[in-house]
Amino acid sequence: MALSLSELSLFRARTAVIPLVCSFACSSNPAPSDPSSSSGSAAAPRAAGSQLGAPRDTHYKADVEAQHGRIRVVVRQESVCDVIPIHVVEEQGETKWVAGTPTTTKPCEERFARNVIVSLDVNGNTYRLGEPNAYGEVQTDLADRMLQNLYGEDTSQTPVAHVVLRDKQGNAQEVGTIDLTQLAATGKRLEELLTEFRGLLDRSQTSLSGAELARAYELYEQLGAFDSGDPRIGALQALFLERLYQRKADEATDRFKKNLEALNVAKDILKANRTAMVIPGYVLTSMDAGAPDARTVEWARGQVAVALRRSPALCGEAGKPGFTWSRLKLSPPVAESQLAFEVLRYAYDNPFEKDITALCQRIVM
Repeated sequence: MALSLSELSLFRARTAVIPLVCSFACSSNPAPSDPSSSSGSAAAPRAAGSQLGAPRDTHYKADVEAQHGRIRVVVRQESVCDVIPIHVVEEQGETKWVAGTPTTTKPCEERFARNVIVSLDVNGNTYRLGEPNAYGEVQTDLADRMLQNLYGEDTSQTPVAHVVLRDKQGNAQEVGTIDLTQLAATGKRLEELLTEFRGLLDRSQTSLSGAELARAYELYEQLGAFDSGDPRIGALQALFLERLYQRKADEATDRFKKNLEALNVAKDILKANRTAMVIPGYVLTSMDAGAPDARTVEWARGQVAVALRRSPALCGEAGKPGFTWSRLKLSPPVAESQLAFEVLRYAYDNPFEKDITALCQRIVM
């Protein structure tokens, strides 16, 4: 088929465009990109804080006290940690945390020490105190024999004890010192108090004077102030309490016997003067029952006051009033008054004579 001139011109124009388009679309080399528009490049890192590294260089500190033969040590441990800076980096669309190089250190792991052994070292001699409790505390008592084992018999040459800690790895560290001179002086003073206390407890308690009994109480308190687990102190304190309770029991028994004696005397007075005395019926009833009640005691107090006013001689010498039970025999009052005095002695015991003396001062003077 023959083409017209116009159709042939159009065909030639279209075939001339194909190589130009293919040179761009079919090329194997990609077109260059704009660096400023790329999203795959890494952004500058930015600081995001810091983190502590593993603890190292662990060391110990201790508070050391020595008083009244007792040693108390409180142990604390502390380590050093590196401060590691942390940075945030955006890379390939992802966020990453990157640890930097440590730049400084700081104390860390501060707490009471547990897994250590506390010892005293004196001129190469070692005395183990023990391991700290949950609060880092070690307490112990150094008796005289222990001290002598450390520094010998010559206390004038008492050295200084070094407090040493040893961890589970066998590393040792000195954390303080204790002057054993003070402990030696305390031990000597303790022995003096114990000797004096023993001397008082070995004697019959009834033979001790008031001053000696007061001294025994003082020694009991002084030994208690030592805050010590020394068995000698505990034993003597227990013996003191035993003697004290026994003395109180003996005194109570003696008072009971005297009270019964006074009651028997009152019964004898009533028996001998029953028809001649004029006393209330409730007094007769309680006396016959052998148990004077509160009403009978109140009657006796009033009767005694009347007797003192009627017989001033019962109060002693003029100007120096002082009643004693023996005056009832020197200047015996009427039977009713004698009965009243014995009822009061039964109810209040012999020391009640001091109350009667006070009554004399108000009535006679």
